[in-house]
Amino acid sequence: MPPSVFMAQHKFNLTLCCLIVALAGCHIADQAADVLAPSTPANHLTAQQIQPITAIAPCTFPTTKGHTGAVMILRPLPSDPPAVISVGQDGGVIGWDLTTGQGHEVTQLNATPKVVALGDTRSLIAWADDRGVTVSCLVGCTYRKTFSRLKVRPTALAFHDLDTSLLIGGTDGRVYRWRFLAEQAAPSTEELEKMVERYIGHQTVVSGIVGHSVGRAFFSSDWDGRLIGWLSYSADDHQGAYDKNPFKGRFYTDIPAAVVAARPVDRGISALTISQDGEQIGVGTEDGHIEVWRVKGFMLSARKQVHRGRVTAVALSSNGDRIASVGKDSQVHVHTLEVDPTFTIAPNALPHILQELSDHHIPLANTATFVTSRRLAVSTKDGTLVEVKLEAPVTPIQASPPATPALKVSDTDY
Repeated sequence: MPPSVFMAQHKFNLTLCCLIVALAGCHIADQAADVLAPSTPANHLTAQQIQPITAIAPCTFPTTKGHTGAVMILRPLPSDPPAVISVGQDGGVIGWDLTTGQGHEVTQLNATPKVVALGDTRSLIAWADDRGVTVSCLVGCTYRKTFSRLKVRPTALAFHDLDTSLLIGGTDGRVYRWRFLAEQAAPSTEELEKMVERYIGHQTVVSGIVGHSVGRAFFSSDWDGRLIGWLSYSADDHQGAYDKNPFKGRFYTDIPAAVVAARPVDRGISALTISQDGEQIGVGTEDGHIEVWRVKGFMLSARKQVHRGRVTAVALSSNGDRIASVGKDSQVHVHTLEVDPTFTIAPNALPHILQELSDHHIPLANTATFVTSRRLAVSTKDGTLVEVKLEAPVTPIQASPPATPALKVSDTDY
C-alpha cells in the first residue's frame, strides 16, 4: 500500500474513532444529566425544558368564567400575590388569582380526565382517560407522552422522584411507577422493561397515592383501609443497577420493601395527602374519620370522627400543623394538630389533639387546599372556587391525661 494511501486511511480511522468517542461522551453526559435524547422536538424533551411550577403566572393567560364540570384537583402556586391552579372534568386547567378572584385558563387538555395529578416542582400534569395515562407540560414546551400498555383502570396518580416518574394506582390493587423521563434513554430491552415498575401489596382497589419529597418513598391506600409505605426499587445502595427481575413479564417486579400501617378497622380510606415537608400524612375514611400519621416511625398521631359519611378530600398545611377535610355531607372542617406535651400518644388523647378551628357548610364542596396556614381554597362539583379565611389559632389544650399524683406515705402505713 502506498504511503500516501496508508496515511489517508490512518487519518480517516483516527477521525472516525474521535467522532465515536465524542458521541459516546455526549450520550454519557446526557444520561448523567437525566435527559431524553430527542428524536423529534415535538415529542421529547430534556429535563431543562420543563419550567418550574413558579413560572405559571395566572394573570398572563386569558380570563375564563370557570369550569363547566367538577373540579378534580386543586393546588396552591408559590406566587405573590397568592394563586391556585385547578383541573376540571371538562379538561380545563385554570389559574386563579385570589386577590381579584379572576380565573385564567392556562391550557385545555382536550380530554375528559378521570384521574389527575400535578407536578410538585415542575409545570407538569398527568391524567388518565380512555386512551391511557398521559404526561404533558402545562406551559413552556410541547411535550406530551402517553402510556397505553396498562390494561387496568387507573384510580390514583401522583408524581414522584422530583417529578421524573409517575405513580399509578389501579383497580387490580397494584401500584405502578412509570419512569417517563428516563424511558427514552433506556439502552436495551431489559432496561426498558424496568421503566415501568409494579408493586404488589394491596388486595383491593387503590384509593390514593402520594410521593415523598425525598423521592425514595411513597405511600398508598385502598378501599379495605390498608395504608402502606413503600421504598422504590431504585432506593437501594446500588440505585437498582444490580436488580434482576424474578417475575418476567410486561412490567418490572421485585420483592418490595414495604410497611403496612397498624390502622383500626374501618370502611376504607377514601382520601390521602402528604404535607409539603414530608413529615405528616393525612387520611380520610369512608365512615367520616380523619387521621394524621407521622412519617417518621409510621405512627398514628391523631384520629377523630368529623364527618357524617365519606371524606372526599383531606389537605395538610405546609408544615403539617393543620388539616382540612371535605365530606360528602358538604361540610368543610379545619383542625389544628396540637403537640402532645408528654411527647407520647396515648390512645384516649388522640381525639383531643385535633382541635376544631373552623367549619363551614359549602354545598357541593369536593376538594380543598391550603394556600397559606390562614387561607383555604375549596372547590365544588359545579366548577366554582370558594376561599375560606381561617381564624387565629385557638388556645392549646392539654392533649395527654394529667399525670396521677404520687401517693403520700406515712410511718403508720408500715
